[in-house]
Amino acid sequence: MSLAQELLAAVGGRENVASLTRCWARLRFELHDTDLVDEAAVAAQDQVAIAVHQRGQYQIALRSGLLETFDELTVLLRR
Repeated sequence: MSLAQELLAAVGGRENVASLTRCWARLRFELHDTDLVDEAAVAAQDQVAIAVHQRGQYQIALRSGLLETFDELTVLLRR
């Protein structure tokens, strides 16, 4: 599975994502149910630098590949 697929599964799947945005350093998920997040699965990804719950969002900072991962997540969320 790709990083985008792994992260999407770890945040509870497509149905749990209310919206996804990004800034220059982080993916910003607004989730319907934050209890569905598998924190261990997110942390297990080598590309994940940090993941935090902040300002009503679940934010994931990546070491590299943020734009590509965001683009793939956007496609996966449309399906």
